[in-house]
Amino acid sequence: MKAIFDFTRISKIEVQGQSFNHSSSFLPIMGKPFIQHILEYVERLGISEWEIYLSNSADEVEQFIGDGERWGVTLSYHLLKKDAMIESRLSMDLKDDYSEPFLFCNEEFLPMITKDQLSKEASFQSETSKETRWRVATLSSFREELPSVQVETISVDSPESYLESVKKVLAEKGKGLIVYGKEIREGIWAGPGSRIPDTSTLVAPVYLGSQVRIDSQSIIGPNVEIGSGCIIGSDSFITDSSILEGSFVGSNLDVNGCIVKQNKIFNTRVGAVYRATDEILVTSVESSDKISDVVPVSLPSRILAFILMVITLPVFAVLTLFTKVKYHRTVVMIPQRETKVSKMKTQVMTIFKRRSETSGSMWKHLLWHLIPNLYLVVAREARFFGIPYKTVQEYEELSPEWQELYLQSIPGLISEADILYDQYPEDQLLFASEMYYHAMDCRSYNMSLFRKYVKRLLNIPL
Repeated sequence: MKAIFDFTRISKIEVQGQSFNHSSSFLPIMGKPFIQHILEYVERLGISEWEIYLSNSADEVEQFIGDGERWGVTLSYHLLKKDAMIESRLSMDLKDDYSEPFLFCNEEFLPMITKDQLSKEASFQSETSKETRWRVATLSSFREELPSVQVETISVDSPESYLESVKKVLAEKGKGLIVYGKEIREGIWAGPGSRIPDTSTLVAPVYLGSQVRIDSQSIIGPNVEIGSGCIIGSDSFITDSSILEGSFVGSNLDVNGCIVKQNKIFNTRVGAVYRATDEILVTSVESSDKISDVVPVSLPSRILAFILMVITLPVFAVLTLFTKVKYHRTVVMIPQRETKVSKMKTQVMTIFKRRSETSGSMWKHLLWHLIPNLYLVVAREARFFGIPYKTVQEYEELSPEWQELYLQSIPGLISEADILYDQYPEDQLLFASEMYYHAMDCRSYNMSLFRKYVKRLLNIPL
């Protein structure tokens, strides 16, 4: 038997013309995209020959699935034109196997069928009698009405169904699925590197991905999934929601029945997608007219930087003389009012190592980033703590909201991400940490970052 995957209808979450810009089949359930659960489930049914039909989002799906080696199967891809009928294509592709049974699947539903149910032709419905479009059939019977079988089902055919599926899977502890993470206590899963303070409360069931950071006095759960790299501010209450990877939820917030992706929120209770403002997530919260073009570096900081620069001058001289490979990059200076790249203030800077090359060691950061750039603090072009300068290319790859936020930010030699992550984070995790710093930036918070920086240098647990 072979499996035929109808992945031609990969769609974005959209309500009343407002796009959430996230494919529903890639929504996570216990740490994995829904589409991955489908593939793994079919493989565990013992079906190792796959035919995958794609249309829109073909590149995204093919890149994720790969050549089949990851799944231990043999597969082939078929590309359909937009709005083409898969039934017609199957009539051509399977004409030599007219009476051979196959399992027909799609990207929105996962009915928990058994191996025994593969032996009889049938169409599968959910417990609520919703048609899943999964069926065991032959080409000759594919378009005919088949006996209906009700089975337990999880789905992402709507945002409401997705959150209900998260709730169901968490309650059943991932029954029937292969999930990431470890159950650290009854009903609470957490990936590596996640930090949960004693002053926060987790109400089971809750799933946390890797490198999740929760601040004090927050209440998380029940029925909550938080993706990797997310940061949850203090005194917030999150229930019946999914916070997608790399998102930052601010302090003193009530998130209920929502799907959150960075600065976009889908509220299933009101059926609307909207962009976050300063009341919910950090995004563009100030007018560019109020932005100062001067980096606010205090006199004590400049004096300290000058003293350190003099002390470490021999180290800087050695680095300059013996480092063969240096990177020259044009950065977008911040803060500034201009939003058009052609008119922006830019500056060519020389760096010895990229941040991705020195992550995981504060001593490397000290040597390759802090010491060579102390002059920026003296010259009032950066503070000790802030957001690193981005190149013009990096700036252009940012979303419009994050571009505006970046232009309002204060540059610094040490960033939240340098301290928080052992490996240089991917874009979504970097987005969350820099969003968080933008919201928390103040003297007391920078002092706490200084203490953490010293602890990392001395290899003392944070």
